Amino acid sequence: MRHQAPCAIVLLGALAACATAPPATPPQRHVIAVGSSTPATDLDTCINDAFTRMAGGWHMRFDASLPDGTVTHSDGHLQVRPVAGDRWIILRPNHVGDYVPYSEITNYGDGQLESVRLDAVSTTIFQERYTACHPPDASGRFKYVSTLLEAMPGGAPLRVTRTGWGTADHHYSIDVMESADGTGQYALRTRAGERESPPGH
Repeated sequence: MRHQAPCAIVLLGALAACATAPPATPPQRHVIAVGSSTPATDLDTCINDAFTRMAGGWHMRFDASLPDGTVTHSDGHLQVRPVAGDRWIILRPNHVGDYVPYSEITNYGDGQLESVRLDAVSTTIFQERYTACHPPDASGRFKYVSTLLEAMPGGAPLRVTRTGWGTADHHYSIDVMESADGTGQYALRTRAGERESPPGH
C-alpha cells in the first residue's frame, strides 16, 4: 500500500491539469480593421472609386528587401489625373520640375488593370489583377488585394501579392514577392504615400 500513494498523487495532478481552464484569448488590441467588413460586390466600381479618390499630387516612399539581400529606399512625386471612369494618367516631374504625363492606367473590367508608359514605345509597365476591394468604412479607409508579375533585374519574374490601404490623404501597401519559377527567391516591398495637394490639383 505504501507504493500506491505516489501513483495517486500523479493521477490527481493529471486530473487537475485536465480540469484547469485554458488561458483566455488575449484581446486583439493592435489589429486595426480597414475598409468595410465585407468586399464590394461590384469590384470594378470599388477600384475605380478608389483610384479616382487619389486624384491630385502625392509624395511616395518605397522600401524593398530584394532577392540578393540588398535593401533599397527611394521616394518620388507624382500626380493622379482621372480622364474617364476607368482610366487615369500618372504625371511625374521632368528635369525642370514640371509635371508631364508618364503613364496611363486602364481598368479593363473584372479587376484587370494595365499601366502603359506614355512614350514612343508605349511599353507595358505592369498588369495587375485585383481580387478584392473593400469600400471605405466610417473612417474613410479602404482596402484592396491584388496580384501581378514583376520582372526583377538579373532574376526570374516574381509573383506579387499586394495588400493596400488608403484614405483621402494617405496610401500604404505591402508586396510579398515570390519567384514564379520555383527557385525560392523572394522579396518584400512597402509603399507609403502622402497627399501633397487637394484633389483635382
